Amino acid sequence: MSLKPLFLVACCCGVMSSLAFAQPGRDKDPLSWDRNIHGLLQRYCFRCHSSNSPKGDVDLAQDVDPRLILEHRSVWETAASLIESKEMPPEKAKQPSDEERALLVKFLNETLNSLDCAALQEPGPPTLRRLNRTEYDNSVLDLTGLDLKLGENFPPDPSGFGFDNIGDVLTLSPVQVEQYHTAARTIVRELIDSPQKNPAAYQLVLFEQPGEKRAERDVAKNVISRFATRAYRRPVEPATVDRLLVIYDKAREQQQSHDQAVGHMLTAVLISPHFLMRLERNQPEASDPYPVDDFELATRLSYFLWSRPPDDTLLKLAAERRLSDEKVLEEQTRRMLADPRSAALVDNFFGQWLGLRDVASHQPDKKLFPEFDESLRQAMQSEVNRLIAEIVQQGRPLTELVDSSYTYLNGPLSKLYGIDGVSGEQMQRVELKSRQRGGILTSAAVLMAQADPGRTNVPRRGNYVADRILGTPPPPPPPVIPPLEDAGKGSGKTLTLRELLEIHRRNPECASCHAKIDPLGFSLENYDAIGRWREQESGQPINASGELPGGRKFSGPVELKDILLEQKHAFARNLAKNMLIYALGRGLHAEDECVIRAAVSAAEQNEDKLSELIVSIVKSVPFRYRRNAEL
Repeated sequence: MSLKPLFLVACCCGVMSSLAFAQPGRDKDPLSWDRNIHGLLQRYCFRCHSSNSPKGDVDLAQDVDPRLILEHRSVWETAASLIESKEMPPEKAKQPSDEERALLVKFLNETLNSLDCAALQEPGPPTLRRLNRTEYDNSVLDLTGLDLKLGENFPPDPSGFGFDNIGDVLTLSPVQVEQYHTAARTIVRELIDSPQKNPAAYQLVLFEQPGEKRAERDVAKNVISRFATRAYRRPVEPATVDRLLVIYDKAREQQQSHDQAVGHMLTAVLISPHFLMRLERNQPEASDPYPVDDFELATRLSYFLWSRPPDDTLLKLAAERRLSDEKVLEEQTRRMLADPRSAALVDNFFGQWLGLRDVASHQPDKKLFPEFDESLRQAMQSEVNRLIAEIVQQGRPLTELVDSSYTYLNGPLSKLYGIDGVSGEQMQRVELKSRQRGGILTSAAVLMAQADPGRTNVPRRGNYVADRILGTPPPPPPPVIPPLEDAGKGSGKTLTLRELLEIHRRNPECASCHAKIDPLGFSLENYDAIGRWREQESGQPINASGELPGGRKFSGPVELKDILLEQKHAFARNLAKNMLIYALGRGLHAEDECVIRAAVSAAEQNEDKLSELIVSIVKSVPFRYRRNAEL
């Protein structure tokens, strides 16, 4: 049974309502659109998925040729998979024969796989990206040695496609410019006004001091040249240095000290677009895609993997024009993944994609769960972060995100899990004896974040599995949903969550979605709202069984993991798609499918290692190339 896309929920996933393109020479071919396929779709699907009645908000009639099918790939992949798994047409609708169903699936798959990746070397539109709050703070820290966390005072970064590093939404408003100016003055004040307070930072930035053989202006020039080069993440232009020295000269004319005058130059650098934005240079003479230069590539790589500027190693390789060599680029990618600074990828990519940031704000009911406190919350967060960090830094299989034989525990968390042999507050790597734990789905962090304050939430947990793991989210729920407790009114007894949901699903508007996500959520019902194992609910034994569309029956978290591991290709695709969005800072285009395929294939051919998927993305055309911006 294939756990496939979930959002075509009301009727047959119609496939190409007006895709009536000519097929010369195929008039006797059973896959001919005019002779066979179009008629099958009209017979079984178009009644529900056309512009007249787009069930599930899916109107397939708008795609009139194969190019649009490729542009809307996820919709058509959903159609093929749901038809193949016999989830569509719905049970009560007229059903195609097995032969007809096979023809529909084959036609769609052949169309979807017709993308010629060898001929498509397209980086997509150029993206102008502002540093988000995390990147800003990390950049200030690397540049000055000051860990001021000034970005926390900025407004929250807007998100696009689930991430807060997307260029199109990271605008730069006048208010933000003023905030950056205030922050820059704060940074310089910490450096200049009290050098004894931060001697290491002072020495890092003002590394050279005037003396008998070192004129003040020459020293100022050396200091600002070095600082601007590091801030701009590429060698600073002499003309830029000259303009900055004008600021120095005017300050000295006003009888300000050497350090104060240098401070004004530092402030100018810190509010420059070359620091705040990730600017890349056009090549006006180029009409085709061209490689970004080595410094731009170093910046792309470092902010992708570390959320911070390039280190000295990357900058040296860029200066030598060696980083763009694919072998060197791969070596550096692996070095950076193994480095502790790749924890930023855990925090900022996985933290957003897997919803791990929600752990920090989730508040369980204190009366129902008095054992929960902030130290336990921190242990929950640390467990998943350390697990993912090991997978990233040690080149382990991406499947360990779903099912690992080890985890990280301290005394309080091991007590919550009922695992003996761990004490103290320090997190320890623990080999697990049972598959009831291991991986993110059975971690307290995810189980708690996907629950309500006082009880589990079966649909939410099931939706998490469908969306975050398999990339097949259901459609949005209806605008007005009555509280689940209302389903049990008048029953005269306390109902289990399963019984309440069974009553709730009698509403036809709710039934189809819940039939797909509830079995996934019920498999996690042995974990309570803070992730603790339990055997009963409301005095009755927990029933963690479920049946998926198509008839696959299973029970409990271990069998759920087995099903997900069978679907590891879908998981790898979902991971690759989201990581590519994060790496490029933009939404995906049809041509990006080639990158996703290559990344998944690279992992599958190398023991499912996550590092191979990441290296493939870094070496891809969209990551290494750009087009000139259209005027």
